Amino acid sequence: MRGSEHYAVPLRTAVYGIVEPAEVSILAKAVSDYCSSHNIGRVDERENVAIKVMCLFGRGVTDADQLLAELERVG
Repeated sequence: MRGSEHYAVPLRTAVYGIVEPAEVSILAKAVSDYCSSHNIGRVDERENVAIKVMCLFGRGVTDADQLLAELERVG
C-alpha cells in the first residue's frame, strides 16, 4: 500500500471537498517547485510532499508562496 493511501486530508477550505482547477494548479506548482529545489525525484517522496501540501491547504494555506514557506518550515 502506498503512503498516500494512509491519510485522509480534510479540505476545510474547499466547499464540499471540491478543489477548483485554479487551486489544483497552485497545489501542483507548490509540490513541483519544492521537489525541484530539494532534488526530490522519487515518487514516494513526492507523494509525501503532496500530502503535506494538501494538509496545509486543508488548514487554509492557499497562497503558493505561503505553501512553499510552510513546506520549508515543516520540511
